[in-house]
Amino acid sequence: MSKKLTLRRLRGKDLIDALFRKGAKIQSKNLLLKVLESPKGGEILRVGVSVPKRNFKRAVDRNHIKRQLRIVFKEVQAEVPFFGACMLIYKGHKKILTSELVEEARGMFVK
Repeated sequence: MSKKLTLRRLRGKDLIDALFRKGAKIQSKNLLLKVLESPKGGEILRVGVSVPKRNFKRAVDRNHIKRQLRIVFKEVQAEVPFFGACMLIYKGHKKILTSELVEEARGMFVK
């Protein structure tokens, strides 16, 4: 990708609803990526991360995994083939290493 990618927080109920209603879904073993590409082709990628409370009851654990997911996006941002909005959701039931998450995310963006 030749353009410079700017990461921003995903916010706004309308954008998040549109992302889950119209967005494409890419899955891997522990991650789910919902993507809504921007029709304008801007240089901004709005990113959100989520960990279900059903899988991790303790907020400490959910926050730790959210920090890991943010690191994952910073590591693979050069390989992201789209602009727009996306949400990265952790589907796993156990905590894993950040390096494993990075490799899994790279595999999702290569497809």
